[in-house]
Amino acid sequence: MDILKRVAGFVSIFIVGVLVSQSAFGWGFWAHHVINKEAVTVLPEPVRDFYSANVDYLVEHSTDPDTRRAFVKNEAYSHYMDLDRYGDYPDFHVPATYEDAVEKYGEETVLKDGIVPWRVGWDVDSLTAAMKEHDVPLILHLSADLGHYVADMHVPLHATKNYDGQLSGNIGVHFRWETGIPQHFGSDYNFSNFGSVHYIKNPVKHALGILEHSYSLLPEVFKADSLAKVGIPKDDLYRVEEKEGRREYIYSDQYYTKFNKELNGMVESQMREAVSAVASYWYTAWVNAGKPKFW
Repeated sequence: MDILKRVAGFVSIFIVGVLVSQSAFGWGFWAHHVINKEAVTVLPEPVRDFYSANVDYLVEHSTDPDTRRAFVKNEAYSHYMDLDRYGDYPDFHVPATYEDAVEKYGEETVLKDGIVPWRVGWDVDSLTAAMKEHDVPLILHLSADLGHYVADMHVPLHATKNYDGQLSGNIGVHFRWETGIPQHFGSDYNFSNFGSVHYIKNPVKHALGILEHSYSLLPEVFKADSLAKVGIPKDDLYRVEEKEGRREYIYSDQYYTKFNKELNGMVESQMREAVSAVASYWYTAWVNAGKPKFW
């Protein structure tokens, strides 16, 4: 199946009365830029030389998959998977392949529930093929995209049907976790001393493992959000702004300070894990291609 036909549709994370920033669809532009940039630094030589020479492209285009949502039909399903549609933690039963899932559940259902692990697998295969062909423009395009999807898997709210806390009384937490926290505290994050980049034998299975870990963090996310609001008067918790006819809730620095404390370094840790994972997926494609030199 053509990869463009495999990419799936759009699921809105807008809740009635709540407008979430466009950057909330992924880590937020700043975080995606940082993840791709830092991933380059942890690659082993000699492949690091190629990626370092093209780091500006990888950073600039790290958010292309989010931008494509506006004009590419069904793009957004490639950014998440609702694991709780496939069972209860930790006993999920996700089919090994997209084709198996479609045969069992039907394509419409599979797409709606998200396909990011399979998208990662497809992009690794496509990147491997591009490296074998020494197709530098395609290598860069696929590397930037792959970095985005791998990074998205490290956001706990990309692993659940309760993607915006709408089922637990935490509406809007998606944006606050993945964009608000990095915007407030990301300049203090430490991206040094990463673990070694490793070869990924089964990209899809490994992606599911990443998602399962992200899912395991959800109770802490919702608890931290709820505790952060305790004791803050409504007028000090957020302000309301009207933008393009819709209402947006802007949470206060006081809330974010408490939310960050309750999360106890979770967002920084997930960003660090994302950096290592992105580099490992790039490295895996290069190894699968026979470790070519295309620079």
